[in-house]
Amino acid sequence: MAEIQASSHKVSVQRRNLISLPKDIRETLNINEGDVLDIRLVDNKIVIEPMKLIPSSQAYFWTDKTQNDMLEAKKDVNSGKVREFETIKDFLDGIE
Repeated sequence: MAEIQASSHKVSVQRRNLISLPKDIRETLNINEGDVLDIRLVDNKIVIEPMKLIPSSQAYFWTDKTQNDMLEAKKDVNSGKVREFETIKDFLDGIE
């Protein structure tokens, strides 16, 4: 993923150790109230990364294997490497 460079901001730690994310950063990264952020320490720097949560029933789709299979299928379709079947039986016979 390409890195997005935003201008530098100085923010103050407020009561109860709260900080506010600058508007241009929130808009660029589409961060909204209620979103989950991953916060970690890397080389003595605070890294904040937006997280998009998905339902567990759809988690399989985002596995590396499924994503790689989808990319391979897309390449096949784009290159014209597809077949058409007249009936379900023809289809089932074709995948054996």
